[in-house]
Amino acid sequence: MTSKQSSIYSMLRRIVAFLRKESNALSVFIVLNTLQPELERNLDEIDLLKEQQATDIKGLSQQKDALRKTATQKAIEVCKALQLYAQMSDNIVLANEVAYTATDFRKASDNEVDTYLSVIYSAGMRYQSELQEYGVTPNKLPELKTAIDAFKAAIGTPKGGTISRKQITDRMGALFTAEMLIIEKIDLLIDTLKFTNTPLYTEYQDNRKIVYFSSSLMVNSTITDAETGLGLPGVVITFILDGVTVLEKTTGDNGGTNIKSIEPGVYTVQLSKPAYISQTFTISIPGDDLITITATMTKESGTKVK
Repeated sequence: MTSKQSSIYSMLRRIVAFLRKESNALSVFIVLNTLQPELERNLDEIDLLKEQQATDIKGLSQQKDALRKTATQKAIEVCKALQLYAQMSDNIVLANEVAYTATDFRKASDNEVDTYLSVIYSAGMRYQSELQEYGVTPNKLPELKTAIDAFKAAIGTPKGGTISRKQITDRMGALFTAEMLIIEKIDLLIDTLKFTNTPLYTEYQDNRKIVYFSSSLMVNSTITDAETGLGLPGVVITFILDGVTVLEKTTGDNGGTNIKSIEPGVYTVQLSKPAYISQTFTISIPGDDLITITATMTKESGTKVK
């Protein structure tokens, strides 16, 4: 989600909260019975896409690496048996065919490893009867084949993940466009209240504002240990606006954080760190002035400061 979309998302959440709160006053607008559910359905889908978008391709790569390691370990076991059999039977052709080491596997690309695995499996199948004498039991070659197939399927996964992320990005863009079209229709409805119900109209307009993120420093924080007075690293600072978690930051070694991009508003702020008593308080971020958060956190009873 882009910073612009994040700003629009916050506005959409405020509008939904407003529509729910003022449902009785707005019941005269029958068309809202169609517009509001559509608005909320799109937001629900955006939430799902946000979760998918947050899945880092790094996780897919780690899964592939784990499958590569498993296949390699099984292949090296078979390979050593093949090498021993080749040596004992003076089979020079086979010895040259399977002259792989653990270092070869470690240095090879995924595609090269795939080739090594296929060569070893093929040789193992040709000599499977002879290899039983060298510890390759009947179940080991099928297990190797299963591991090879799993790794082969995973080789293209990160690229596929990139394509999937692009599809998510495109779909999210389409949803935001659809949401803004719905909001424009709601704007027209609420505009009829400008003189007949000014307070309601004004409240809607306040929620309807889209405030884009500032590029300058907006919030900094310093969290200290109540007993030592030193900056406290690892504190998770959560900013909640209208019931929605907008941002989480973790303090560094000196107990501080700096925030440049956060929408102005009145936030519920939560401080949390294992073995410390959590805190919750409210701050107002105007958007045109630097806000400084200072707080001390106390160890839970019975926990010693290291």
